[in-house]
Amino acid sequence: MTKRLIFQIRNYIINKLVNMVSEIMDKFEKKEFLNLTDKFKFIGSDINIAYPFRISGYSYISIGNEFRALEHLRLEAIAYYAEEAFNPIISIGNNVSVESNCHIGAIDKIIIEDGVMIASNVYISDHFHGSITKDELVMPPAARKLSSKGPIIIKKNVWIGDSVCILSGVIVGENAIIGANSVVTKDIPANSVVAGVPARVIRQL
Repeated sequence: MTKRLIFQIRNYIINKLVNMVSEIMDKFEKKEFLNLTDKFKFIGSDINIAYPFRISGYSYISIGNEFRALEHLRLEAIAYYAEEAFNPIISIGNNVSVESNCHIGAIDKIIIEDGVMIASNVYISDHFHGSITKDELVMPPAARKLSSKGPIIIKKNVWIGDSVCILSGVIVGENAIIGANSVVTKDIPANSVVAGVPARVIRQL
């Protein structure tokens, strides 16, 4: 048996094993997620959330059809924190795609409309820990009460770049593009490109 043939057989066996493991993992991930679908407030069809993921507050979360999310999605609808009750809403529309390592957290309301594309490492949160006062600064951040400046609404067909941070009380207009590493603290007009810290309009489409 030649070295070339041995090499080909070895590669064939490795590829077969990799494919078998991949199929087993796919089945496991689908089963793991299907066991949780009844917990959501609403969930559409053709949903694909890669494992591992972390979701809490299922009954406050709605997800539309054809939702895609890569590994380490973190969805948190926080109903109770530091002895305070909230009524959070996370509503995700149809045909939304989310890359890896994204965190979306709500105590108020986060609405992501149809066709939104979210790159990796994006943080979307409608709340923050405490306020900047002398009394609260002596407390560890985790012990401070949660506060919000209002809902976050991301309109249709928005494209959110890598490592963007979107904070409370903002509306992102339709078709807007948010450049990588931007921090969004104010409303973004429709059909605009924004970038920076804080994010500013750099172009109207």
